[in-house]
Amino acid sequence: MAQMIILGIVQGLTEFLPVSSTAHLVFAEHFLRTPRPGVILEAVLHLGTALAAVVLFWPQVRRLARAAIGREENGPDGPYRRLAWLLLAATAVTAVIGLIFRAPFERMFSSVRGTAVQLMITGVILLLARERGKRRMVDARLPDAAALGVAQGISIVPGISRSGLTIAVGVWAGLTLEEAARFSFLMAIPALLAAGLFALRDLEDALILGYTLAELAVGFAVSALFGMIAIRWLMDWIRRGRLLYFAVYCLAAGLAVFLWTFR
Repeated sequence: MAQMIILGIVQGLTEFLPVSSTAHLVFAEHFLRTPRPGVILEAVLHLGTALAAVVLFWPQVRRLARAAIGREENGPDGPYRRLAWLLLAATAVTAVIGLIFRAPFERMFSSVRGTAVQLMITGVILLLARERGKRRMVDARLPDAAALGVAQGISIVPGISRSGLTIAVGVWAGLTLEEAARFSFLMAIPALLAAGLFALRDLEDALILGYTLAELAVGFAVSALFGMIAIRWLMDWIRRGRLLYFAVYCLAAGLAVFLWTFR
């Protein structure tokens, strides 16, 4: 149970912070010697963080849902209706990448050293993420959504931060840092839900290896709680334009784990 709580905290704090939750889960599972029944642990914890995003962004989620079915306040052609379809387009691109490259991506989870290198790459990406425009997420276009979907798909690679890469691509496309973060969080909801529900097919294997439904439920709840804490914290830091600290952390943590593996 203690291991599940630790993993829930790790997942909740790092899913939305640009420091790669998968990298931290790989590291934690390696050093804690936690058995990994496929990707079931990540699936349950991802569902928890998806819930965190839905709760904190409920007004936007509700408005997007209403817009998608033609009930948006400004009419069927309102900006949120268009944004809803762009988010779905980005999610579709991510799904295609995930399905095509699922096998090689999953094999990467077994390499702690490779994950450390990829975390350092995330640090470099964050160093290069600078605002280039003042566009809002409702001003995004289909090419922007496609690029963000590709970025989210690539971030399945352990060590490549989903939030870090998608926020970086968003600002490179001309969105403000805060708007890129909002787009990233909203885009994460369907992706995390889909990935988590798809991976739950391994639930029986998890139970065979000794995990109980109570333990998985605790991991889900802890990841949701700490996910909400992380989102609030990150948005505060983003409003101050402070991504440098996360870049330094990724570089330092990746290098430390990389060197440790040679011991």
